[in-house]
Parts: sequence; structure tokens; C-alpha cells
Amino acid sequence: MRRFRSTLQALLTVRQRQERLAMERYSEALQARQRAATALSTADQIRVQASEVLKQRLSTGIQAAEAMREQSHYKVLETRRDAAQHALTVAENAIPPALKAMLTARQQREAVEECITRQRERHQRDQQNQERKLLDELALRRRGPVRTFANSD
Repeated sequence: MRRFRSTLQALLTVRQRQERLAMERYSEALQARQRAATALSTADQIRVQASEVLKQRLSTGIQAAEAMREQSHYKVLETRRDAAQHALTVAENAIPPALKAMLTARQQREAVEECITRQRERHQRDQQNQERKLLDELALRRRGPVRTFANSD
């Protein structure tokens, strides 16, 4: 009997590859968000520590030039924190499209798999029908010609 061979196998391979790439992109987006969240947390911690140091030094009395330097440093830390917040927002905004692309790729792969399953089932039915016909033919040959009352002269 013939071996099943789907005409959609090449398309399934392409869809599987597309799904794998979409999953990788989604994973990368999640990792980027995690890195951005960690960077923001670190920037916040550094800024809070710098704020405490600045308050402490101002309360002990420092020279104006030194206070200006400390305040300038604190503003740089605030700018870094704002940049980290912006990076987190960008990373979070990249997740939904990546998720949608991954789900779409999965649906496309599943649709091709369903078509292949239907092809396989059709092939199996055809194979069973051919086997049944062959067995019927063999059974008829074993019994010999069928006699009817009209042929029994």
C-alpha cells in the first residue's frame, strides 16, 4: 500500500519555523522588559541613596559649591531614572505585538496541521476502501464464478 505523503509538509515546515521565530521574539520582548524593570529599580535605588546622602550632607552644612555639585549629580541620576522609565515603557509596548504575532503564527501552524490530519484520514479511508475491494475480489476468485438460475442450464 502507498505510504502517506502530505502535499502540505513544506508549508508545515515553514509555519513551524515562523512560529518558533515568533516565540523567540516574544521571549526576547519579555526579557527586555525584565531587564528594563531591573534597570529602573536599580536607578531608583541609586537615586534614593543619593537623595539621602544629599539630605544628610546638607543638614551637616556643606559649602555652596559642593552642594551644587551634589545637586547636579542628583539631577543626572534623575535623568538616568527617567531614561530607564522610558526604556521600560518602550519594552512593555513591544510585548503585545510580539504576543499577537506568536498567537497568529500558532494558529497558522495549527490550521496547516488540521489540513494534514484531514489528508491523512482521507488517505487512510482510501487505503481501507482499496483493501476492502481487493479482499472482495480475492473472495470472489476463490469461490469461482457466481451461478444464477439463468446460467444453470
